[in-house]
Amino acid sequence: MTGLVGFPWMSFMTVRRDVHTSKRFRRLLIACAAMMIREERQPDEVAVERIVREAFGKQDEADLVARLRERGSMRYPLVACEEDDVVGFVVASPITIDPPVGLKTLGIAPLAVDPSTQGNGVGSALMHRLIEHAQADGIDALFLLGNPAYYQRFGFVTSHLANEYGATDAFMHRELTPDALAPIRGAARYVDAFREIGV
Repeated sequence: MTGLVGFPWMSFMTVRRDVHTSKRFRRLLIACAAMMIREERQPDEVAVERIVREAFGKQDEADLVARLRERGSMRYPLVACEEDDVVGFVVASPITIDPPVGLKTLGIAPLAVDPSTQGNGVGSALMHRLIEHAQADGIDALFLLGNPAYYQRFGFVTSHLANEYGATDAFMHRELTPDALAPIRGAARYVDAFREIGV
């Protein structure tokens, strides 16, 4: 689960035009060219804890990551690295749908990027890579709770399923198996660690 970040959604002509017209985009390409996405390793844990804590401005989400790791609930724990420095992290964990429907579903949380690196495409690269892994493994759907304006770019839409947070527009899903969730009615639930930590 290692590899350099790519930009399959960009055509060469688009990149060439934007490079000439946008200094920010030029910096983005330079930053991402030097970035690697790989699976989290044990030595990364301290850096991951710091990044998650600083990205969210509190300890809860970092404690959630530690508990998911302890319980073996992590799916696709990925870090973004610039040279030897970890600058971003994302992970998924199992989602159950009540009543059971026999689908393979995961919830993405948390996604965290070092505040000093935000705005440089790190979060997008992590999201794209996690989605690729989930598709390759036959996951039927992914869920998350977040800002629709950000996550719609990754193909997420507001979910019609209920959730334990009482969220509406912010609770979103992406079907990796076409129409997997269309006939489903019920509630999506995260693993117990979310309720125990209170996130």
